[in-house]
Amino acid sequence: KYRKLILKKKVFIITGSRAEYGLLKNLIIKIKRIKNFQVKLIATGMHLSKKHGSTLKQIQNDRLKINYKIDLKLKGDSSSKVSKSIGTGIELFTKIFSSDKPDLIIILGDRHEMLPPAIVSLIFNIPVAHICGGEITEGAIDNSIRHCLTKLSHFHFVSSDIHKKRVIQMGEAPKNVFLVGSLGHD
Repeated sequence: KYRKLILKKKVFIITGSRAEYGLLKNLIIKIKRIKNFQVKLIATGMHLSKKHGSTLKQIQNDRLKINYKIDLKLKGDSSSKVSKSIGTGIELFTKIFSSDKPDLIIILGDRHEMLPPAIVSLIFNIPVAHICGGEITEGAIDNSIRHCLTKLSHFHFVSSDIHKKRVIQMGEAPKNVFLVGSLGHD
């Protein structure tokens, strides 16, 4: 008898801070249960910073395996230092995506730590799923980063109808924008 070979899709979930990890945790656990997915977790950004509490311990306490730790070498919050850390991230994510070849990456929010994997995914033609697009943060560069992540992404998981409309107004295909509600309200 002929059996159809089902290959597992590699899904990389990237977390850079305690705040967004708290939103992603239950999603990570649920996605890991899908038999056709091989989930790999990448911790970066503030998770690796002693100044921010080395929050890798929180992930490990939740018994989630961290497959890659990407140290962006962020030494401060000046424009120059953030730009250098983004460059470091592009180099490091390029190495990982070259060797491990994900089928999809999942990112959340508006932090600069998510720019390197999104940029590298664009170059490698890896689909990106972005959570929390279309939202607004007043008086910060977060809006620009969030909108940039939206434009670099292929699938959009938004928390409200107004956010869905905003993402579609940015030119994203309505069929790829999903109104799922807030991850904070599991």
